[in-house]
Amino acid sequence: MLIQKVKEFKKVLGINEEIIGISFVKRPPSDTRQCRDTACTALARALLKGERVVFGSQLFPQLCSGANYFLRLADVSDKEARDVYIKDEHVFANSQSCDSFLRSLPKFPKNLINRFIIIKPLTGEGSVDIVIMLLNPAQGGRVLGLLNHRHYQPVVILPNQPSCLAIFAPLTTGQPHCNFIDYYDRYYQGTVKRQKIWPEDKMLISLTTKDFQEALKNLEKSPHGSFRPKLKPQKVDPI
Repeated sequence: MLIQKVKEFKKVLGINEEIIGISFVKRPPSDTRQCRDTACTALARALLKGERVVFGSQLFPQLCSGANYFLRLADVSDKEARDVYIKDEHVFANSQSCDSFLRSLPKFPKNLINRFIIIKPLTGEGSVDIVIMLLNPAQGGRVLGLLNHRHYQPVVILPNQPSCLAIFAPLTTGQPHCNFIDYYDRYYQGTVKRQKIWPEDKMLISLTTKDFQEALKNLEKSPHGSFRPKLKPQKVDPI
């Protein structure tokens, strides 16, 4: 039943990539395939290729120090993170601006530390904690509109967010998470054989399973889904 609803959802919104689910488990599946991935390339592997990726500090060391810090996969201090952002990347000019940024970000839930993270296409089998979609701005706007059909809630978008926050942010904030895919992940980390793996016009929308089900429920009821507005568009001069 869920899979049929997801297929209809993708058809109505014109989503061609996979919709993926994130699960946090105590033990990895026995048939786990190990890939040399960063958190962001693991997301891309599932979204763009339909592959399942499993990673955790005990299984295969994360290749990205940022993911180690934000996903609590290793002991990385605030000072180390600050040094990367200021000295190596020059994203921030000073400690004050960087500290404000770090304080503003959702923190990885303590109860999920040391769990394995499973990233895979949404199949309807097994429970998932987070649903992630790779969308263009028009599709992203429609998804947020579907979420607000019955209950209005503002959506906060923070600058400079690392892509790996999409893996857990809604669990921390209880809110939809809009992620523009970090510049480093897009143009440096997300480059394989000199080809960029992330489409330039796409962003990540990350939702709790409950919010995703709400979007599915409202698909036929909202003009952001398949409902036709009872208004006639105004005639305008040729553009």
